[in-house]
Amino acid sequence: MRFTMMPPIDLERTMTIQIPALEWTHNSEGYLRLVDGITQRIRPHTFQSPLTSDLDMGGVQLCEMQWTPLLKLKSRDPCIRKLRDFFSGLYFMNGQDPFRCLTLTVLTQNKTAERARAAFYGLVRRFGTITPETLSVANPHDIVPVLYRCGPHRKAGYLVSIARELMRRWNGDMSWVHDAPDRAREMLISLPGVGPKTADCVLLYAAGHDIVPIDTHIERVARRLGFIERGALRRGLAINVEEIRGSDRSKDIAKEALEKELFHPGRSHLLLIQHGFEFCHATAPECFACPIRRECPSLDNRYKSTAP
Repeated sequence: MRFTMMPPIDLERTMTIQIPALEWTHNSEGYLRLVDGITQRIRPHTFQSPLTSDLDMGGVQLCEMQWTPLLKLKSRDPCIRKLRDFFSGLYFMNGQDPFRCLTLTVLTQNKTAERARAAFYGLVRRFGTITPETLSVANPHDIVPVLYRCGPHRKAGYLVSIARELMRRWNGDMSWVHDAPDRAREMLISLPGVGPKTADCVLLYAAGHDIVPIDTHIERVARRLGFIERGALRRGLAINVEEIRGSDRSKDIAKEALEKELFHPGRSHLLLIQHGFEFCHATAPECFACPIRRECPSLDNRYKSTAP
């Protein structure tokens, strides 16, 4: 099947860091995943540039394509607008199966996206369809070898315990993630090994709730761009944002600030994640090449007008 994407999609960026993208592995044939024993494939119809309007979608149904172009995202924030235009082919993927989303997010805890991708693919090959039913009857010791690149070993126990709890309490049904986000978040956090960031990823990517999952990377970018300082002022807090950087308090302020300041904060925060991934690194940020260096309050003024 052939899909037309308007505006043109940057498939490589879209399939890099989002939780739903981690279901897909990449090889010479494109991006592949196994669903119910069927191999699905996504690849550009032509390889003439990073952006393409036509995708070959083998085995993928139209109802599975809940992808939203971020180029159409509206925002008052100048940084978000510039990043939206710079990453013009980036699409937001949502509507993922809640349990697969939860499984992948647990795998990403303190690990890179590529390690989580490889571990999930190993789970699919080992157990077939990833559902609460299939994992609830698994032995955690059988999962440990599959997750060898995505440890620690307790993740195997978490995945089985989560599946068993879902079967015991809701007969494997996770449709409640679409309910009120506060209530759904409480229910997710009540599961073994599920913290606030993991719960928020499921609410965003599986249920489409407009919330911002916070980790050290998004906290770093939010701090450097002034969101945390403004959030603290809004709360009436006299704090030094550098002194609390990386702490739970800083992450809490960042989450509140982003969700208050940004239109469609869940989708908007993807631009900040991509910016951190490509430019605003924890060490040695690429400030000279940064597309928003003139707007960045953390960048020394003498560098703001310097061409990359």
